[in-house]
Amino acid sequence: MDASDRPLHLACMATTFNMIDIMNAALVSEGFYDIASEDGTDEWRVLSRNWPSIVEAEMEDSLLSFTKKQETLYARHNGKFGFPDAYEVPCCALHVRRLWIEDEEGNRTGIDWVQDSERVYCDYEDGVVIEYIEAADPSFWTALFSRGVQFKLQAVLCAFKEEHATAERRNVEADSYFQRARAASSKSRSATEPFVRSRYWRARYNRG
Repeated sequence: MDASDRPLHLACMATTFNMIDIMNAALVSEGFYDIASEDGTDEWRVLSRNWPSIVEAEMEDSLLSFTKKQETLYARHNGKFGFPDAYEVPCCALHVRRLWIEDEEGNRTGIDWVQDSERVYCDYEDGVVIEYIEAADPSFWTALFSRGVQFKLQAVLCAFKEEHATAERRNVEADSYFQRARAASSKSRSATEPFVRSRYWRARYNRG
């Protein structure tokens, strides 16, 4: 990823986390080279394919609200990672779940693709359709949540190397970070009064 690439804007929140940086943290921690070249490596494909399920599974476990949306992308850009074509993803997307093309009759065909912090890459120049995840409340995405995702990705890499015992340990470490993120999120929500009491309530119950 070069300096001109923008970070992943998670639901346009004030604090941004870069998907590529999290992937690179997982890669380096497990002895892989980081993703620095535009060659569509096996490691890149493995992590980009597992990223959606890791994030969505934790959102579901934490009872966080999110929406699956579809959008057709027509504005083509020059590609990379071995793909000639690129399409920019909406800034509110947490990540892209699926990508396909449609003919004039609406028939869908899946094609090979990858994504980075801002675009999807494929070999098709006439527009693509994506399904992406948008969160109603992106405040769950904390440093602890990020670390949990990183350790889940490390578990994927360990399984890729057939180091299954290590992969299991990484999953346990990831769950520990996710649990801490849930506790911190719950504490933050409980510290904020969910509604404002009316002057009628105050007049009735604050006497004496």
